Order: sequence, then C-alpha cells, then structure tokens
Amino acid sequence: MNVHSIEINGLRRDLPIVPVGDEVSIAFLKLYGDLELMEVVTAALAERLDDDVDVILGPESGGILLAHLLAGAASKPYAVARKKLRPHMVEPIRVPVTTIGTAGRQELILDDADAALLRGRRIALVDEVVSSGGTLNALTTLVGSAGGKVVQTLAVATEGDVRPDVDSLVHLPVFARTPGGDG
Repeated sequence: MNVHSIEINGLRRDLPIVPVGDEVSIAFLKLYGDLELMEVVTAALAERLDDDVDVILGPESGGILLAHLLAGAASKPYAVARKKLRPHMVEPIRVPVTTIGTAGRQELILDDADAALLRGRRIALVDEVVSSGGTLNALTTLVGSAGGKVVQTLAVATEGDVRPDVDSLVHLPVFARTPGGDG
C-alpha cells in the first residue's frame, strides 16, 4: 500500500493512501486510537489557539474529541455541532452541509445549550481535516445563527487546495488515480 508521510512536532506517521471515488485518492488521517498523535496534535493546536477565543466548536464526529481535548488544554468551554437531532434538542439550530467525505445531504445541529454558549462569544472552529470547506461553511453559519462570531479556524490538516483561512498543522495532497493503479 502506498503511504504519505507527515510529521507533527517531531512525531512521524505514514498515512495510507486510499481511494475516494473513481478519480482521486487521499492520505487517510486517523486520530482515534492513536493516543500519542492525539496528544501531540492537541498540544500543537493549543499553542496556536488565539488568546481572544472564548469557546471552541467542533463538528461530530472527528471534531468532538479534538474540541474536548483542546478545551481542556486551553481551559475554555466547548460545544459540539451534531449530525443527528437528539430528543433533548427543543429549539435546535439546523444547517444543511455537503462534504466530499460523506455522500448525500446532511445537517449540522446545535442544541439549545450550545447555542446559548456561543451567543455573543468569539469562537474557534476545530476539525481533523478541512478539504472542500463544506463543514466549515456550515459551522460558520451555525455560529452566526447562534449570535457568535468565528475568529479562528484550526485543523490538524488541510487537504487538496491550500487554505490560508485555516491554521493547520500539515497539508495533505489529493492524489489523482491512474487506471489500474491503487493510488
């Protein structure tokens, strides 16, 4: 299997290159289950977190653990944008989202308590990988609908096009697939 190597604060990982669709492959970044990598990326993101951030917001699912750990490292509250409506959500804020990582229409949803937490606050968005920007756009809309303001966007990696609007630890290329090839 082909791999793409990354290094974050001296920690190296070889990411498998996997197909997504018929035309491209990506270097698959897996944080869950890699405690050492999670500790390193959390510390690195905490160093980059702006002092004027009040609340951290992460999307389900990859952003949940990052938001939790980053909030702990920075001693700041965090909120989670969910993908499914939950029974406790009385007046949720719902925004449609389309990403290249997941087929079909989805939603990101803020529950009442998280929306209240964001109101009038400066928000840092955090996610594992930012590619098309669909999730970031939906998160920004959620924050605005809740009355907050996005002041920073952090990610472990950007993918594909370079994203100057995202403070990321590494950049991952997208690989064109060749007929009969595996990457």
